[in-house]
Amino acid sequence: MSKKKSMKHLNKIFLLLFFLESLFCNKTVNAAGNENYPILIIGSTGHFDTYTGEILKTEGFNEFRIDSITSTDFSLEYLKQLDIVILTETELTNHQKKIFISYVEEGGNLIAFRPDKKLATIFGIKNKRASLSEAYISIDSLSSIGKGLITESLQFHGTADVFRLHGATKIASLYKNAVDSTLYPAVVVNDYGRGHAIAFMYNLPESIAYTRQGNHLFAGQEKDSIDGIRAMDMFTDGWVDTSKNTINQADEQIRLLSHCIEKLSSYTKPLPRFWYFPDTLKCLVTLTNDGEDSKEAEFEPQFADVDLKGAKMVLYIKETDSVSKKWVTDWSNRGFEIAGHFDDTRQAKNPDWRTMDSVIKDLKIKLNSKYGITNIHTVVNHWFVWCGKDSNGVSDFTAQAKLEANNGIGMDINYAHYDNNSNQGHFLGAMGTRQGNFTGSGLVMKFVDASGAVVDIYQHLNNVYDQQYMEHKDSVGFYNCFKGLMDRSLNNEVYSFISVKAHNNEYFFSKTPLMNMLDYASSNNIPVWAPVKLLEFLKAKDQATFSNLSYTNEQLSFKIKSSITHSNQLACMVPYLFNEKKINEVTINGIRQSIFLKHVKGFDYLFLTVKPGNDYDVVVTYLK
Repeated sequence: MSKKKSMKHLNKIFLLLFFLESLFCNKTVNAAGNENYPILIIGSTGHFDTYTGEILKTEGFNEFRIDSITSTDFSLEYLKQLDIVILTETELTNHQKKIFISYVEEGGNLIAFRPDKKLATIFGIKNKRASLSEAYISIDSLSSIGKGLITESLQFHGTADVFRLHGATKIASLYKNAVDSTLYPAVVVNDYGRGHAIAFMYNLPESIAYTRQGNHLFAGQEKDSIDGIRAMDMFTDGWVDTSKNTINQADEQIRLLSHCIEKLSSYTKPLPRFWYFPDTLKCLVTLTNDGEDSKEAEFEPQFADVDLKGAKMVLYIKETDSVSKKWVTDWSNRGFEIAGHFDDTRQAKNPDWRTMDSVIKDLKIKLNSKYGITNIHTVVNHWFVWCGKDSNGVSDFTAQAKLEANNGIGMDINYAHYDNNSNQGHFLGAMGTRQGNFTGSGLVMKFVDASGAVVDIYQHLNNVYDQQYMEHKDSVGFYNCFKGLMDRSLNNEVYSFISVKAHNNEYFFSKTPLMNMLDYASSNNIPVWAPVKLLEFLKAKDQATFSNLSYTNEQLSFKIKSSITHSNQLACMVPYLFNEKKINEVTINGIRQSIFLKHVKGFDYLFLTVKPGNDYDVVVTYLK
């Protein structure tokens, strides 16, 4: 072989190895691609670096890239190209430490999660050689970063290192428990040289994962004495502080990170972001129905009632002989979703990967054969059975999510507020108006496993579950649960996607409160969707990016790139104030737009709506 051919052969091998490394290390090119994006997430595999990207996408900061600290690109020159660098929990070499110190000293902006103690100087803290696990933080709302955020103590999972202030400003304090404060910071900001540095003393993305998904050490274990292993078993033994359910404590900590990003961006340029909900809504409702053993004639009245209210829902079919192809086609054409209700209850006490996978595949084949349904997009399992072991029988609290993702399913709705007759009482929290979200979150995000690898399927909490209330004969509580979630989302900035379950075989109980829910949503102009429509919106939102960001002569310019279409609009948020200047004019593709402002968590933002599936050139002009 010639030397030239040999080099070509080696180049192909290197490209293949790079592709495989990216695949197995989960270093997805995400919203960042190879564009010159202003935010860099950098760290080491296994410390939730890619999940940090999912957090940023949830918050709408779709202008970031993810890289490894072991990358050959990593250097001071590389970091200086970025507006903001986010360092995930990573043990640094002395060489890496020097690069980060020089980056901040020379004007860089750094955020770090549970930073290596070698970086204490740039964060203005000193190590106390102590730690605090499974504790709380409290945000200082009087600080510029904490403005508009909840001051009530917020639970975190994992370990926080104990430092004392040594020049830094405290943004949030560490608490031993929900009420007992300490003298030590949970989050700090510090000016160092010409730059700025913010440190979270705990691993924020790890804590968010465990708050939302439960205790990974409980995977595959029966903990609540309710028939069958469920995802909710992982919230037992006091894992969730239920007194915090109505404040979405995980989401509030995510928003603290967003405020940190916006604070650091004030030294460079304002950064646009996407809003949580479609259009400029403050809430959204999805409606689900587990078919169980009901028949077509029994489904018809419920579907007709829902349709008459202008709402849509999904029917999860357990047995394909329950309804005809014509019925499925007719309702699908009206915008209702038909999907599978996987039944692995025969091994509910110990579900395994192989059997669960075969159950999913068998029902998919039947749905395709009888109805022509080629893809199942969202899912709820019969009894919420949750496989907690991987294909090798090893504990994995996302095994079920991985099985579903492997089978092309995009959204899981198996986390549900049902804890009746548990040996731990109502361990998921209060009922009625004060129910809230036991996952600490009202947002919809992708799963992440305990190694920090993102699973390509969204977790959507079923927070209004009919059976929880039917067994108590409490139709008023069922409605009030829904109303409380919506009121807090609309009026108190405790934003939530609301998922209502209305079994057909329990429609005798749920009809009146459900119709009242649909009326209340309609009176507040909140749509009620089948879950697949929400899934399609989230895909469009997360895929869209901001690129070509520039701030010159008081003008912020950027491009919105979007290739996935949706019937509803994406809302883009831009800070209204930037260094004492206010937005004076906005154009999209050269056409002047009206200025529409919304106040969100302490700050005013310009809201622009665009149709997904197109590219847009945006120019925002600031004026003193």
